[in-house]
Amino acid sequence: MDTYTKTMVTIITVCVVVVTLLLVGSLIFEGHDHDDEHDYGYVEELYEKLEYISHRIDELEERLEE
Repeated sequence: MDTYTKTMVTIITVCVVVVTLLLVGSLIFEGHDHDDEHDYGYVEELYEKLEYISHRIDELEERLEE
């Protein structure tokens, strides 16, 4: 291989490695994102569903007692 081809292969290889590292790094940090706003919204939604289920169970218990 001539010098031009070796240089181009080296540049392309370095670019591919850098892009791969950036993508893997962004996926790792995105997976460990601890944004409190999203967590609280999800917890609030679950709390509302749990409250609804609890209310329905209380209603069913009252019906069974009658």
